[in-house]
Amino acid sequence: MVRYTLAGDLLDELSRNWWLVVLRGIAAVLFGVVALIWSEKTLVVLAIVFGVYALADGAALGYAAYRAAPGNRLSLVVQAVISVVAGLVALVWPLLAVVALVFVIGAWAVITGVAEIITAIRLRAHISSEWLLIFVGALSIVFGLLLWFWPLAGAQAVMFVIAMYAIIFGAVMAVAGFRLRGAANAFLGPETGAFDDLRGPDEPVDGESTGTHGDLLDDGGGEDRGGTSGGGRHRARDEDEGHPDHPGEPR
Repeated sequence: MVRYTLAGDLLDELSRNWWLVVLRGIAAVLFGVVALIWSEKTLVVLAIVFGVYALADGAALGYAAYRAAPGNRLSLVVQAVISVVAGLVALVWPLLAVVALVFVIGAWAVITGVAEIITAIRLRAHISSEWLLIFVGALSIVFGLLLWFWPLAGAQAVMFVIAMYAIIFGAVMAVAGFRLRGAANAFLGPETGAFDDLRGPDEPVDGESTGTHGDLLDDGGGEDRGGTSGGGRHRARDEDEGHPDHPGEPR
């Protein structure tokens, strides 16, 4: 039951903030396109471009963490801090970070991939698109490991790989974001809103009883309702039987 509740909370947050997932995907695609267009540039330019993208991604994650429930906030905060730190390092020290940039991007990709896979595992029983998150998470981990093992494979090759990864990552994230839209309603509906939808506009909420329920629950001790309730009818009949103008007749 606890796992069910936590998964519902996480899915509700992702569904309400689906546009943030789409925004992160669009930012990644833009970064990849710019990296492809400027593939002839040096890693310094790539460092600056990555810094801008990482700061934007960190800002989106920070906003999502601010709106998230306390139980789901830690992972978002960690990702946001890492993205912001990586972006600042790439912007403030682009020359010194030319070589380190590859390792920074690799570490960022691995951490992001692990976070995406964990999210997919927590939601796998409640959504049909968990494979998208698992795919993008595995892609991020493989990409990060490749950068760690072959950091100096060549600036052109690194730029091309980074650009292609960013485009694929961003496209999958955008698709996942659109598919998460409204997923919480489908998951939480049977538990919260299904029975409310069946209740008419004039029907009572829990703890109240009128109409037929009032007739069944009225034991004759309630106040007179003008003959509409069971107790009211019995009292009216008793008064008729005892009134001089209406002598009671045995029934």
